[in-house]
Amino acid sequence: MVVVYLLVALLGAAIAIFAVQNNGVVVVRFLGWEVGGALSLVVLLSILVGIVLTALLGAVRHWRLRSRIRQLESRLARLSVSEPAGREPGAPVSSRGP
Repeated sequence: MVVVYLLVALLGAAIAIFAVQNNGVVVVRFLGWEVGGALSLVVLLSILVGIVLTALLGAVRHWRLRSRIRQLESRLARLSVSEPAGREPGAPVSSRGP
């Protein structure tokens, strides 16, 4: 856990140094909008937007996979119930008695 705190502290220090060294004003134009701000702020906000969009796409994929797992588990449960006792699922059914 100490290693995690150390890495977070180093990342925070790197971000602080980046912000101090890149404090020049830039203007961002997009589809008629115009926003001005510090270069470091623009870069950090761009990174944040990228992280959020990636997390949202990952969450959608996770939700779809979890839904598929539930569907397959339900199907497996239904198939297990329909199998006769003492017989392995998928084993051939013999026409002769025991």
